[in-house]
Order: sequence, then C-alpha cells, then structure tokens
Amino acid sequence: MHNITEELMQTELLRDVAEPTLRQLMAKSTPMELQPGAILLTPERDNEYVYLLLSGALSVHFGTPDSPPIHKLMPGTSVGEMSIIDDTYPSAYVIAQEASRVFPIHRDVIQLVVSEIGPIARNLLRTLTRGMKANTQLITKDRLQIWELTDQINVDGLTGLYNRRWLDNALPRLLAQVHKGEQTLCALMIDVDRFKVYNDTQGHQGGDQALVAVGKVLKNTVRPYDFATRYGGEEFLVLLPNTPLAEALVVAERIRHAAENKTITNLDGTPLPGITISLGLAISTPDATATTLIGAADAQLYRAKKEGRNCVRS
Repeated sequence: MHNITEELMQTELLRDVAEPTLRQLMAKSTPMELQPGAILLTPERDNEYVYLLLSGALSVHFGTPDSPPIHKLMPGTSVGEMSIIDDTYPSAYVIAQEASRVFPIHRDVIQLVVSEIGPIARNLLRTLTRGMKANTQLITKDRLQIWELTDQINVDGLTGLYNRRWLDNALPRLLAQVHKGEQTLCALMIDVDRFKVYNDTQGHQGGDQALVAVGKVLKNTVRPYDFATRYGGEEFLVLLPNTPLAEALVVAERIRHAAENKTITNLDGTPLPGITISLGLAISTPDATATTLIGAADAQLYRAKKEGRNCVRS
C-alpha cells in the first residue's frame, strides 16, 4: 500500500510543504499508472498538469518520440511546469521508460498557488521559465544537427535502422547501465529464413526490398525505448532494455507475426513473395558482456532455424 503523503513529501516540488496543503492536493487528484512506452507529454497537445514522478522512470525526447532520449527523469522529479507557467505547449515528448506512477496537479491548482506568492515572484517565475525554454530550443537545434551528422555513420542506408557501428558503441554502454541499475537487457537476434534462395530467385533488388520490409516491421512493432539494428546481411538485432523474458517473448512473437504477414513489393510496384523470420532471444546475466549476450541470442536463433524456422526460441 502506498503512503501518498510520504511519497509527495519526497518530491522536489513539494518538499517541506505543510501537510494541510498536501491533503488539499490529494483531495483534488489521485496517482496515475503509466505502462512502458506511454506518452505523457507531447508538443502536439496542450498540457494541463504538472506531473510528479512517484515511481518508475520517464525519458525526454526532442523532435520525435523515437529520437534518442536526451534526459532521464527519476522518482521525486516533475515535468510539465514550463508549459503550465508560460501557458504554452510542451517543448518535448515525455515517455514512460518502464511501469511508472505519477501524481497530476491541475494547472488551476498550480496557478492558484502561484497567485498567492505575489506578482513579482509570479513574473520572476515566468521570466525564468522563458529563459529555460529558450535554452531548450537552442539545445534542441544543436542536438538535431548532431543527430543528422550521426545518422550518416550510425544508421544503415538500406533499412533506416541502427547499424553495426552504432551497436558496437552502444551495447557495452547499455550493459553498463543495466549492471549499475540491477536491471535486465534482452537481445533478440533475427534472421530472414532462406534469404539466399530468395535473393537468387528474386534478384538483388528483390532481396533488398525484403530487407527494407523487415526494417519497416521492426520500426512499427518495437516499443519507443527499444533499439532495432541491422546486424549484417539478412540478420537483425533488437535490444529490449529493462524487459523481463516473458514480456520480451511477447514482443518477439509480435515481430515474427508482423513479418510473416508483411506485403513486399518491388520498386516498380510489382508484388514479391513474402518472407518469414527466425528469432533467438537471450536475457542478460549479471556478468554479461556484449559478446556473451549476442552469442546467447545467436545460439537460440540457431535452435529456431534447426527446429523449423519461422519461430522464436529462448
């Protein structure tokens, strides 16, 4: 059972606030549960709340929801203040990285509290908020330029997924974060079934379109905080951060089903035969390295191909 009063007192925004004030806030709102991948704030929609993060983790993304996260929010922090105080749309996407609980405080309540501290303090808050927003816009512009340059070396030109270079740099860092936070990381190795035969019968252009189709499947089926990469040739690797094995199996089966039902066409619009994929799933151990995790996923992929293809093994 959660003690909401104690949780609110631990947040940065409400620290040292008197209990009667906390009780007033609790009378007007209750905590919200967020599932992994849920979008809490978006620049495309007006925001009416300041959200206090009670548990879980949120990530902040500029530009698009699937852009790399630029900041991670932990319990005790809050989001939504700038758009409330300055009466503007949010400047970024805020997404639940894992199952999370937030406490929403409506803008009317916030504005009532702010109105009680006097016009000078209220104007100071607005001035500070606009300054922070201007800095945020500059950071956004800089990061977009960096991402455009990074894309040229870290993204596969055919599928639009991350490439092997990105994986070699990112996977050790992801594993370090996993070990530090005592979390897990699942790796899903994917191979297009009988791709050599497909490539020989449909030509290299047809084979390329099959790989493009797999790339689209992965982009449309993985969650916002997952990472899909082209590992090499007809092999792909998906990283699933902080994901239990049972949940990863659900994601893997969703990918397998989507690939099996994906329509493939040539560049001139003529239909091409469909494809199936085999998938091997492995979960990190406390001493896992990039080599051992990929090796474990590859071993499960070998099982999947040996046991009939078009299936998931873990």
